[in-house]
Parts: sequence; C-alpha cells; structure tokens
Amino acid sequence: MAIKLSFVIFCHSMKVISSGLIEDEEEEALEVDFANKYLGGGALSRGCVQEEIRFMINPELIVGMLFMASMEDNEAIEIVGAERFSQYMGYGSSFRFVGDYLDTKPLDAMGRRKTRIVAIDALDCPTKLQYETSGLLREVNKAFVGFLDQSKHQFDVKPFQDSNSKDNHPSVNSVDCVGVSTGNWGCGAFGGNPEIKSMIQWLGASQAHRPFVNYYTFEDASLRRLEEVIQWVLRHGWTVGELWHMIVEYSSQRLKRETFDGFLTWLLPEDSANNDVDYMCE
Repeated sequence: MAIKLSFVIFCHSMKVISSGLIEDEEEEALEVDFANKYLGGGALSRGCVQEEIRFMINPELIVGMLFMASMEDNEAIEIVGAERFSQYMGYGSSFRFVGDYLDTKPLDAMGRRKTRIVAIDALDCPTKLQYETSGLLREVNKAFVGFLDQSKHQFDVKPFQDSNSKDNHPSVNSVDCVGVSTGNWGCGAFGGNPEIKSMIQWLGASQAHRPFVNYYTFEDASLRRLEEVIQWVLRHGWTVGELWHMIVEYSSQRLKRETFDGFLTWLLPEDSANNDVDYMCE
C-alpha cells in the first residue's frame, strides 16, 4: 500500500464506543479477531483472551485451526458465516460460560449467517519496533489487507449475496455498506500502543474505502481523547497520507526520547479545546 503518497480522505464515520463488545456488533461490519499468526491462538490450550473467547462462543471457527497455515505479514484470514452459540462473562482467568445464545443474524443466499470475522495478527511484544518505520508499515499493511474487500479484486469469488435478491446477483449494498468493528488490536497480551493502533486501523479502513469504523475502547484511559482527535483530523480535511506522516514523525520523536506524550495529546494543539468551542459556535 502506497500510504506515504495516499490522498484518500478518511472515512468520516469512526464511532468511539467506550463499552460493549465487538461480537455484539449490530451493524454489518467486519468483526476483527485480534489474532495470533496461528489462527485461534491458544483456543485449544490455556489461552482465554479476545481471540480465544471468540473461538469458544463461535466454535465453528475452530475448524480453521486445522487448515490454515501461519499468516505472513501481508496476509489476513476472513471467515464468513460462523454462528454464535454461547453467552459468557469475564476475561482471561475470570472467563465463564453463562448460557446459550440464539444467533439471530440474517442469512445470505448460501444459508450462512451474515457474520464476517477477519483475523489479523499484530506484532507481538513490539516495544521499540512499533515506533520504527518498518514496524509501522507492517501494522498498517496488515490492517489494510484485513479490511480490503477482496471480492472486488477476485473475478471467481462472489461477495455476500442478499438472500432476498430475486435475480441471485450480489447486492451492492450488502458489500459496500460493510464497515469495520474493532478495538485495541494487539494492545493486550501483545503489548502494543493503543493510541498508535487506533490510528493505524483508521488509516487501513479508510484506505480500503470502508464506510465506517466502530471502535470499542474497552474503557482504555489512554484513548480518552480519541474522539477529539478524530473530529480534529476530519475538520481539517487531512488525508490518509498526511496523518501517516504525523505518526511517523511522532514515532521518531519517541525513539529519540524527544517526547513522552501519548500520540493523541502530541497531535492536538494545546489550545484545541478552545478551538473546538469556537468551531461549535460558528
């Protein structure tokens, strides 16, 4: 992806959601699996974080562990139609099954649930690498590959078809209206920076021309200014390439220990709060 030269405008609908879960997403969206490069991670052993939990409540996903090789840096895995069977509570050691779940998502023409799960693996314990250009490029390319609508680039693969379509042709709305439902990808057990990862996923989704992003922060305190940054970037009409350059500049300063601010604070001007008030009054 030629992100350095990208003039793509950001998708304008990036909703910041402090509570809730990706698997409960009500809109049609790619639901991101914060994956291990080996699909499923520790689902069949001791793992019990985001990916493993998804494989427990949508057990059909486990089949993929038998057939999928480890993902390369330019690969993602999209899984269509996995049905959810379980409700749960907790996370990690507190994870518990609490009852059956009735999946009511509509079906496509092939009888599959209209559930799209995309597995993308982040850098594991990246420390300094996540601020180096090579690490940033790796992550933004991984997000872009995961969010790209592959059906538009493959002549022998049909996208989701609307089960109500009379002519059995793919419904335009069924594909073009599909957004991204994600959160703090690679930031838990993998140790990534939530502020950088949120921006990288916004870059990837916008470059892939996804119409919206629903971003679940899971009440992460470091993302308290995320909505403010989104509105500031949109208001100033930045392109994907322009924000990318700012991420690279910030990361360079972090490596040189020239700044210790989080990216969101670093990006916003000190008087941004006053500017927002002025903007709202215009």
